[in-house]
Amino acid sequence: MFLALFLGLCVFFVIALVNALTTRRKGWIIAAAVSSAPLFLLFIFFMVAFVVGFKKGLETSTEIATARRDEPSQFLTADMTPVSGNSIPYEISLPSLNAWERNDSHPQFDCFYSYRDAYVGVIAEGIGVGTPERICDISQKNLASKASPYSVTTPVPIQIDSQTWLTYDATATISGIQVKYRFYVYADSNYTIQIIMWTGPVLFDHYAPVFDRIAKSFKLPK
Repeated sequence: MFLALFLGLCVFFVIALVNALTTRRKGWIIAAAVSSAPLFLLFIFFMVAFVVGFKKGLETSTEIATARRDEPSQFLTADMTPVSGNSIPYEISLPSLNAWERNDSHPQFDCFYSYRDAYVGVIAEGIGVGTPERICDISQKNLASKASPYSVTTPVPIQIDSQTWLTYDATATISGIQVKYRFYVYADSNYTIQIIMWTGPVLFDHYAPVFDRIAKSFKLPK
């Protein structure tokens, strides 16, 4: 429907413009001027979309190139932009936010972002299970129920938002695809948080420092 209207408008504009140039009649001049306005707005819209898409594509190609050259990710020095949680009022920041795509089709995550083959998901609950050790155990059991085979590293403490969390890595095969995860988990009497980030095994070392930077930006409501 929209395409038919657009094509019709284009045809009318061409006819009006040709008649305005050849007949010099006021009616055709006005018709050409009026019909050009929506076409001009559409041109501006497409130009803006092109510039935004080009910028995003440039950032993506730069990141891929650095990964292939085994260089640090550009996300390690990019400006961080905070985004707010939905289930509880937490805050987490992403580097070069415009480069990441938000996806709300994963109901298990309160927020979910992806950048090509790198993924960031937050599970935030306003119910506390008590300790980081307990949610760590729960998260590993959940992973075991979905992956075969899988392996995990020994959880180690990490300071996030002046609280002691636990972090560990996991390698798992899910639906025949090998994935490498980094988990950051926290729980107290009020909240239970899981920040889960993953990519392919080949790119994991490249993105791991970025995952750490994102996780350390997390802030619970005070």
